[in-house]
Amino acid sequence: MFMSNHTKETIGVIGGCGVAAANELAHRIEKRLTELGCSDDSQHPEMILFQATKAPNRIAFAAGKSNISFAPYFIEVGKKLKTCGATICCIPCNTAHCVIEEIECAVGIPFINIISETLFFILKKYPETKKIGLLCSSGTKFSQIYQKHSQSLNCHLGFLFPKENLQQSVDEGIAAVKRGLQYTSPEKAKAFFAQAMDDLVYQGSDVIVLGCTEIPLAINDTCYKNIPIVDTLLILAEACISRCKVD
Repeated sequence: MFMSNHTKETIGVIGGCGVAAANELAHRIEKRLTELGCSDDSQHPEMILFQATKAPNRIAFAAGKSNISFAPYFIEVGKKLKTCGATICCIPCNTAHCVIEEIECAVGIPFINIISETLFFILKKYPETKKIGLLCSSGTKFSQIYQKHSQSLNCHLGFLFPKENLQQSVDEGIAAVKRGLQYTSPEKAKAFFAQAMDDLVYQGSDVIVLGCTEIPLAINDTCYKNIPIVDTLLILAEACISRCKVD
């Protein structure tokens, strides 16, 4: 059995960025644990999910188009989760990690860092990687979150992004997923990302990172034209499970 009846952490999730991604994170944690043999509710970790939908626009802030930070609101939500018993937190949003250190410090409990976890995963599974192709929001691109974390971890990795017109298509695809796949079919949503992925392959990406947690709702492939795809939402789910495991 993977877990005992008493897991060691209570997970606080700051969701709402987007709503579907946070719901999907909870689903993936549950699905993965049942695959690992958990057959009773008590074998799953405690989780508190707060859909933090009143935050100022994080993508505009991260891209330098707004000076109104979403951090104070996320800090407020994090403290609410802590008061409710959360012992560890996560934010299923790559862009929000442009201020993750500020949020973590103010809340006062550890945060699982989706950017660091993704880089650790790539270095372990694909150790020959030199160039990472990032399919992400414009906020994640312009705030250089991945580059900064790579430097702090001394990874020496290069990062590639789609050309500007293709980046706009990626942002439109993310927005389409947010509107709901009941209105936008997975095939249509996926089409927004296809040319951008082609461009990342053309530029020489060793892996392609789905660096927005909405994108995996439209793309569930593990590779694209023989280039491995790395799903950051799945990596976050696995990290949550790992942190809660009772040895």
